[in-house]
Amino acid sequence: RGLYLFLAIALSGTCSALEIRRVVTGSGVALQLRGDIKEGDYLRLKAHFRRKEKIVGFDLSSDGGILEEGLRIADLARRNKLTVYVAGECNSVCAFVFFSAAKRYIAQQSKIGVHSISNSRDIEDPSSMLLTVKLARISAKLGVSNSAIGKMVTTRPANITYLDQSDLSALDASTGNPFDCETGQHQQNVARDEKPVARDER
Repeated sequence: RGLYLFLAIALSGTCSALEIRRVVTGSGVALQLRGDIKEGDYLRLKAHFRRKEKIVGFDLSSDGGILEEGLRIADLARRNKLTVYVAGECNSVCAFVFFSAAKRYIAQQSKIGVHSISNSRDIEDPSSMLLTVKLARISAKLGVSNSAIGKMVTTRPANITYLDQSDLSALDASTGNPFDCETGQHQQNVARDEKPVARDER
């Protein structure tokens, strides 16, 4: 976990609140996550794991957000051996949440996008390059292909490179919503905050 926290870096920008919905399935509760990852989202998500119902996975669609929060959420997924399903696009630090899952699923048209890290002025300096390398090494331990890691390292922070089918196959990603066949009705929107906050990733 210390490595995840070490990788935290403050980047500039704005993001909207991460919307969280509880979706009841036959095997437990899946948390549907939409929007950018912002400060405090890790604690909001962690609170759901203290409830009686078992959390079995995340249903994700996000362009990224604050790196430290995203890495903590990724660690939460890893420690709880969650299933992660990407319904739309999952870019930047959101991709790392996907990488950290015990089981990975994507929709037919899903996209997983990666890029390297910059500093608060959107510049790749020695410190941000070191963070990119450390993130790449952790990704390798999670089973991410050399091709996908190469895309992350070589793509500038202002750009996005999407993983191809070969990259996804190396991650044992399956097509289809693992929660769909078991899903009951969507529960209330349990957390929403529309106040813009600083981002650290595109």
